[in-house]
Amino acid sequence: MRIFEIKLKSKQKLSIGEPTVRECDGIINPNNAEELMSAAKSYLSRNNEGINISDGIQMSDIIALQILLTSWLRDIKGEEIYQAPPVQSTAQEADAVPYKCTTTHIKAVADYAVMSFTEVYKLPITEFWKLFHDAVIWNYSRTEEGRDRLREAKAMSSTEPDREALGNSSIVRSRRNGK
Repeated sequence: MRIFEIKLKSKQKLSIGEPTVRECDGIINPNNAEELMSAAKSYLSRNNEGINISDGIQMSDIIALQILLTSWLRDIKGEEIYQAPPVQSTAQEADAVPYKCTTTHIKAVADYAVMSFTEVYKLPITEFWKLFHDAVIWNYSRTEEGRDRLREAKAMSSTEPDREALGNSSIVRSRRNGK
């Protein structure tokens, strides 16, 4: 588990394990200042030193925490194990529901792992991403259309050319023949 070291404005140095799903949502994408403060206090209170920070936290501490977590999340999210396939939905599906649902990722993991929303929110963020990755693949692999979308997503995210397929293409054959 990753340990973060954070130095507060009060010069206190805290070491804390990785954030939960709820803490990440509240710190990185808060709905309002109250949610941001609550999530930051929740996360910082889990420090390994046992320091009570409830009143000593300042907005500059929260901004520093946001920067640290955002940077770490961006780096770790780049690892393949945490990336869900970039499966595109069809325009027809996108137009089917005129409202945006903000917890579909939580629902996908809850259903896949047979957990409640509360249990999912308590997961370390990296465990959540692993489960979300698997949930997306599992859900799409259950139908032929979904398997097609997974194959398309794999092709779109591939950085290496499929040399075998290229070797059989008419363009490559014509270039080999000097045309």
